[in-house]
Amino acid sequence: MVGISLFILLVFLSVWFCLRRRRLKNKAPHELSGRAKEKRLEQLEKERSKERELQIKQEEKLQHEKEAAQIAKSEEKEKGLQEKIATMEEERRNQQVLEREIEKEVEKEEQLIKVDSFIERLRNGVAKTRTHILNNLTEAVLGKKEIDEDLLDDLEEVLISSDIGPETTQRILESITAKVERKELTNPEVLQKEIQLEIEKIMSKTYTVPSASECKPLILLFVGVNGVGKTTTIGKIAAQYCQQGKKVLMGAGDTFRAAAIDQLAEWSKRADCDIVKKEPGSDPSAVMYETVQKSLDEDYDVVICDTAGRLHTKKNLMEELKKMIRVIRKLIPDAPHEVLLVLDATTGQNAIFQTREFLEAADLTGLVITKLDGTSKGGVVIGIVNEFDIPVRYIGLGEQIKDLRLFDAKQFTESIFA
Repeated sequence: MVGISLFILLVFLSVWFCLRRRRLKNKAPHELSGRAKEKRLEQLEKERSKERELQIKQEEKLQHEKEAAQIAKSEEKEKGLQEKIATMEEERRNQQVLEREIEKEVEKEEQLIKVDSFIERLRNGVAKTRTHILNNLTEAVLGKKEIDEDLLDDLEEVLISSDIGPETTQRILESITAKVERKELTNPEVLQKEIQLEIEKIMSKTYTVPSASECKPLILLFVGVNGVGKTTTIGKIAAQYCQQGKKVLMGAGDTFRAAAIDQLAEWSKRADCDIVKKEPGSDPSAVMYETVQKSLDEDYDVVICDTAGRLHTKKNLMEELKKMIRVIRKLIPDAPHEVLLVLDATTGQNAIFQTREFLEAADLTGLVITKLDGTSKGGVVIGIVNEFDIPVRYIGLGEQIKDLRLFDAKQFTESIFA
């Protein structure tokens, strides 16, 4: 009996002890006593702190990811923008290159058109001379199988009738005859080409013209008879120098005609250059002196002097021309640097006599051939160059400034024979 009681008591105590432990375990923190309560609170605080740290880290990570995404997006956007700008810049450069190439092509085409236009006008200008020479030459060689004395005689008549002159004709014939004798020339069909080459050789005579920078001021003196277009030629050449940026001064040395002074003054306005002029009847040598002195005092690049349209038969006027040159040389010993004789191509053989007389009064350095368009007497130019050994410097084909051009021997001969 006692044993059963003890067993029951032990069972009861065990159950009570288990229930108490479970109760203590489930008891709220505030119900915990003393140290256990503090320990529990510390544990909870650590857990909460870890949770907060974890949350903060997660938030920071999320923020970093957002910022990184924004930066990447911004960089990508900026990169795309830069690529777009670079593409646009490349397209702009390509467009500029293309525009420059187009401009160059247009300039080349315009230049070719201008050159072709001038050559065509030159061909038209000497058409009568070309027709005369080629037609007669074709007739002379027609049916000929060899170059004999009869053909050479016919060739002589063709050249002389073309206003080339006897001396030049003889020079051309001597050259051709020498080639025939050496058996270098046997075919009559190539006579035209041989004559063209000989004439080109004659017309290639040149004169070394000092530039405005080498010789300052550059003094140009123009001479010629009345009516050849001398004053107009001066105006055109002055305008061309002005277009090159040169400071140009004109000297109205033709004091015998009031119209010449007025005409040159009008050209000075068109060319935008200065002019020295006096009343009609004034001493032309005084005009020359004042013009050259002004050019020295005021630093001009080019001085272009007109002279009276004196006839080559008037000895007193020729003496006046010599005096004008002496006056110029008092101020500039090696001036004038160019003395240009203006000749009218339509005057034919008379131009040869004019050249001979003016050579006695001045050392001519070059010729200006005007009115070359529409004349059948263009061959006279060849004779003058050959006989007097004076080069052609300019040729005129019209009234415009651009219609006066520097002479090109190859263009000239090709326009006659092509």
